[in-house]
Amino acid sequence: MIMTEKLLWLGLGVTAIGLLSGIVYQTVGAAVDRQQYPPLGQLVDLGGFRLHLHCMGQGTPTVVMDAGAGAPAITWGLVPSEIAQFSHVCVYDRAGLGWSEPNLRRPRTSQQSVEELHTLLTKAGLKPPYILVGHSLGGANMRLYASQYPEDVVGLVLVDASHESYMTAETWKGIKKELWLYQVLRVASRVGVLRLMGELNLLPMFKAIKQEIQKYPLAVQALFDTYKAYCYRPHYWATVASERAHLETSFAQFQAVTSLHNLPLVVLIQGVKAPAMSDASFQRWQALQFDLTKLSSHSKAIIAENSGHLIPLEQPDLIVSAVRQLVERD
Repeated sequence: MIMTEKLLWLGLGVTAIGLLSGIVYQTVGAAVDRQQYPPLGQLVDLGGFRLHLHCMGQGTPTVVMDAGAGAPAITWGLVPSEIAQFSHVCVYDRAGLGWSEPNLRRPRTSQQSVEELHTLLTKAGLKPPYILVGHSLGGANMRLYASQYPEDVVGLVLVDASHESYMTAETWKGIKKELWLYQVLRVASRVGVLRLMGELNLLPMFKAIKQEIQKYPLAVQALFDTYKAYCYRPHYWATVASERAHLETSFAQFQAVTSLHNLPLVVLIQGVKAPAMSDASFQRWQALQFDLTKLSSHSKAIIAENSGHLIPLEQPDLIVSAVRQLVERD
């Protein structure tokens, strides 16, 4: 019995030392990340947390961009710098993503993101008018923003944006099953396990991303290490989990937006089916993208013939061209 108790205490001691070492490793690594990958632009205090905002170029209206679900602003790739050649453009990270600090006191719904973006633009002194550009979930967010602040918005570009009618009961079930994984990743990142595995090149998700980005320009490939640094933060996975857990609420918020009246609207649609996507699902997705053009009496749809869902990386010129058209029209 005594020997058993000693072994038990020894095991607990080793575990405690391992956890403490992992936490120290994560803390030191996070400090190094902050030095190696400092935020471009500025961090704007919204009261208890700061959002990252990076603006480039000059002119009016200001182009404001929101990325997809769980995605930082750097996933826009070369698009912002190209738009900066002819207009003023600002990208930002939603709370808890990229360089932005988390705000997990509130559920990460799209309405919450819209309210925070409005506060961010106001506090940063970025006066309207705005042209809004959003990819995937960010597109739905921007659609919601345009509906609530119509006097501030003079154009909208939806880049393969999320559509509330695409989701099925099976899809929702799959999303709920994924939530446990995000919680595991949050814990693993807190004790340094995720960072260690990532640095040892043992994480399949990083391997897949690194292989995929080889086909993009070197400037985009160079962002990989910055992206990894984001993923090593525990609040990143807590934010992703909250965003996913509250998608049904967000989609109900989108459903309430039935008209944007005569707002100039460009809808960019993926033209290449992902290997894992069925033909029926792909056709349904495209049909719903065309459905988004009905939001405005002044809209048009453009199919990205050589791109899947990641239009910002695969055909960035289409986004730049759409924004240019709206800027010149204004």
